[in-house]
Amino acid sequence: MRARNTLIMAVVVVVLGALVYVLEFRGADEREAAEAVADRLLSFESEEVTAMTIESAEGRISLARVDDVWRITAPHDLAANDSAVSSIVNRLRSANHDRLIDEAPAPEDLARFGLDEPPLSVTLEMAEGDSQSLAFGDGTPVGFNVFVQSSGGDTVYTTSAGLKDAVNKTLYDLRDRSIMSFVESEVVRVEIDGPDIDATVERQPDPGDGITRWALSEPIEASADTDTVSALVRRLRTGNALAFPTDEPTDEQLDEFGLNAPEITLRLWTGDSAAHTLQIGGPAEDPSGRYARRLGSDAIMIIADNLVDELPGTADALRNRTVVEFARDRVDAIEIDADAETMRLEKDGIDWRIRQPRVLDGDAGAVSSLLSATLALRAHEFAAGDADSSRFGFASPYARVSFELAALPGQDAGTELAAETVTLLVGAATEVAGEDTDEPTEGGNAGDTEEGDDPGDTAEGDDKPEPIAARYLRVEGQPTVFVVLEDDLSDIDVDLFTLRSKTLVSFGQSQLTNLEVTDTEGATHELAKNEDGDWTYDGEVLSPDVTTNVDDMLWGLNYLNMQSVVAEPDGSAVLDLMPFGLDPPAARVRAFIDTDMVADVSVGGDVPEDQLEDQPPFAARTQTYGAVDGTPGVFRIDAALRDALRTLLEALS
Repeated sequence: MRARNTLIMAVVVVVLGALVYVLEFRGADEREAAEAVADRLLSFESEEVTAMTIESAEGRISLARVDDVWRITAPHDLAANDSAVSSIVNRLRSANHDRLIDEAPAPEDLARFGLDEPPLSVTLEMAEGDSQSLAFGDGTPVGFNVFVQSSGGDTVYTTSAGLKDAVNKTLYDLRDRSIMSFVESEVVRVEIDGPDIDATVERQPDPGDGITRWALSEPIEASADTDTVSALVRRLRTGNALAFPTDEPTDEQLDEFGLNAPEITLRLWTGDSAAHTLQIGGPAEDPSGRYARRLGSDAIMIIADNLVDELPGTADALRNRTVVEFARDRVDAIEIDADAETMRLEKDGIDWRIRQPRVLDGDAGAVSSLLSATLALRAHEFAAGDADSSRFGFASPYARVSFELAALPGQDAGTELAAETVTLLVGAATEVAGEDTDEPTEGGNAGDTEEGDDPGDTAEGDDKPEPIAARYLRVEGQPTVFVVLEDDLSDIDVDLFTLRSKTLVSFGQSQLTNLEVTDTEGATHELAKNEDGDWTYDGEVLSPDVTTNVDDMLWGLNYLNMQSVVAEPDGSAVLDLMPFGLDPPAARVRAFIDTDMVADVSVGGDVPEDQLEDQPPFAARTQTYGAVDGTPGVFRIDAALRDALRTLLEALS
């Protein structure tokens, strides 16, 4: 009996708990939602609104929503700023009153609240045919609120003054201020007609690599600078008018604005063959800018000066100054013909191998620098004339650099960029005018002349700007001749030494098991690692100091780089090593991993100091001659290895 009563009480507790949850917790949420709706000044959903009218001291602005897009219908038929209009509707939908002031105000009370002739009102038309409105009066004496009265009754409330600011918009605030309206990716042709330019650029078909390309078709056929064209199109799409002086211009005003005979005309053609035309006229003062209008619209706008200033002023400003373009990861081989010698490099996985004039390991960093320098070549100017003209020197070029590009799968299934060869021709030398710095000379200012001097005479000490050395360049098969500064060509004017790997020795240092160090007398000292990884000599573990000597020597040996090539055998010929102190060598070291020899380096005499004067800054300050088994030749190497070997030999002796 007691158990039964306990069970009944437990059931009652559960039921009461559920009722408390429904009535107090979940019910509280529902009550809060209902109270929020009850506090709203207007009752509607944003998608129900089909029209809106705002009346203020500025006049009446009427808007209508057609196909979910807002448009101004009065005082003029204009495209609206959709987000600005939608923002007002959303603010009105969620706007709440703060306090109820008067449920039945007398007419004289409405005047006290500024609601007898409200300075601002908004009316919303709904899809069902009904309407709701809200009138804004004066601000409250205390706080940041304003008196309002809705169309639902006579009651006067207060609400946040921010709601009044959100609704109180001018025609300029609500209209679409875009200079031009189009989809950027759909633009296929751009025409620019100005005082010194009459040019057309056209978007080129995408071969499958996803790279946007433009080309000039008028006044010349040439590659156009994609960044310049894209920036122009983007500025026109994103730019906004600063002001709209009039939406119904007279002929006199069009003359005044310089738009009956515009200074600049821009036409953008989209994929549907529709032209979007912008005419730019004379200067405006308030605000400062330029008058402009879109063809097909009566609205006159003022646009920023910088948008006009940044327009290409000549066809040359639209030309692509990049000499050669390709995806560097497509390059499978490079062939350089210069100074009656051919160098050929081929990609081998992630490495490069030199195949001509002989087989050598390539320097991946040097090849990468060559590719970067080639792709960075920019024209200082363009040469006029037929590219086949003898004056450009392309018939017998100074250098010919060919890049063999592998086939590349296109972005679309089933397409492929075919394998191709891009050949850069470096032609005859030329000069371009140097920049006149117009700096003052000693004893006077630039341009000063003594009394009685002919202004055309150059005063002593005045120097004309020196001409700058340059060369003609051309991509084989293309008509454009570029003039490129010699300084910009220095990184592609490379020799075999630059392109070959400088590393003479490399191994896994921790894997070494044996060393043989030989002195100038031919005495060889053998070192071996024991099971604990310690170096031993004659079965004894080396002292810490001698172990340090071994580590220093290995530090100089591993990844030993050549500083330069001194001599290399011609075919099967044998080099005479004696002039370099290598027969016999001053010291020799051989390194082993088990029975495999991974290094065999002989160190000879010192390189004379007078031969080190023109070394690059990063070269070793002191150098010796060296020879490496497996790499025929004599090389200059860092003398640090010689010094470390001497120290080790002294310690072992």
